[in-house]
Amino acid sequence: MTSKNSIRPRPRRRCGQAQLLFAPLAWLKLQFFCHLGETEIGGFGITAKDDPLYVEDFVTVRQQTSMMTVVMEDEAIADFSDRCVDQGLLPQNYLRIWCHTHPGISADPSGVDEETFARAFGSCDWAVMFILGRTAKTYARLSFHVGPGTSVQLAVNVDWSGWPMTLADPQFSMAQQLADWQIEFAANIHHRQESFLPVLKASNDSAAKGSAWEPFAPSWEWTDLDQELLEDFERHERFLNADPGP
Repeated sequence: MTSKNSIRPRPRRRCGQAQLLFAPLAWLKLQFFCHLGETEIGGFGITAKDDPLYVEDFVTVRQQTSMMTVVMEDEAIADFSDRCVDQGLLPQNYLRIWCHTHPGISADPSGVDEETFARAFGSCDWAVMFILGRTAKTYARLSFHVGPGTSVQLAVNVDWSGWPMTLADPQFSMAQQLADWQIEFAANIHHRQESFLPVLKASNDSAAKGSAWEPFAPSWEWTDLDQELLEDFERHERFLNADPGP
């Protein structure tokens, strides 16, 4: 999970500056995944140990995706977490920034996004929901879940000042990066047909065993969201077919 972007000094943040900052390769990988497939894609932002809002890498796990949903597999999340712990990362460095893409022009969170974020990260002391749309529109919101709780929308920027140093590294190969990203995409991103039926509950056996990341698993009913799911799907369809204009 360690990124080469961590070898350079990161820019100092101005006092009071609220922003989510991406290392160049993390940003390029997000863009690559966003445009490679026709579905939403989810993953985690791996952050600098001394700056939890500086994303050094974007990592995916095995997931079932559709035009408007992402369901990550429990076992894959557990394996991902184990690898991060082995590298000395703390949860705030790998399980606090949920990144996902929208296959349309909008980056606004849908009702399903809000439901997923609340279920998956509501028990964390803080978390960020980040969304990237296909026209480079972004959305980032930092939510605090301790005390009275609050949230603030974040500016999104890319630390392009680190790009020349990355390219100058004799061990760096953009061709190898692209090959690695394609392998990761093929291994983790599995398209499923959109369905408006409620998601089935997990079996009794899996419930008894427990889940590494229960909120991401298909273990809750969507009965109250059926109509909203349909409306969101139709909205995504309109976005995909819309002319972004000049």
